[in-house]
Amino acid sequence: MKISIKTLKGKSINLEVEDSSEPINIKIHGEATRDVVLGLEPGQGQGQGALLRIFVSTLGGKTFILEVEASKTIENIMAQIHEKGGPPVKEQKLIFQGKELDKSRTLADYNMKTDSNICMMSRLCGC
Repeated sequence: MKISIKTLKGKSINLEVEDSSEPINIKIHGEATRDVVLGLEPGQGQGQGALLRIFVSTLGGKTFILEVEASKTIENIMAQIHEKGGPPVKEQKLIFQGKELDKSRTLADYNMKTDSNICMMSRLCGC
C-alpha cells in the first residue's frame, strides 16, 4: 500500500508499506512535526474483505449490530441475525435503500459502507 506524507513546507514523501492492521511507526527527521493526518485514498478499505459495522432494525424497534466482512452474503447476515435472537432466515426480508436484498449477493454488491442501516421485515408463512 502506498502512503504519502506531506511536510509543513509542502514537500511530499511517498512510502510503500505492507498492508496490515498493525501500527506503523514513522520517524521524521529534520522538520518539526505538528500534525499527522492519516486516511485512505478514495476506494480503499471498502473492498470484499473490509470489515463493516451494520445496523439491522426491525419494525418493532429492535436493532441488531453486526460486524461483518463486505464479502459476506445476505444469507450469512440473515443467519447472524437469527443467532442473535432474530427470526429464522426463511422469515426474514431485508431492505436496503428501498430494495429487497437477494440472499445470494454480498454486502459489497450493494456497495454497503460501515454504519449502513438495513430494515428487516418479517415474511408471512409460506412466502
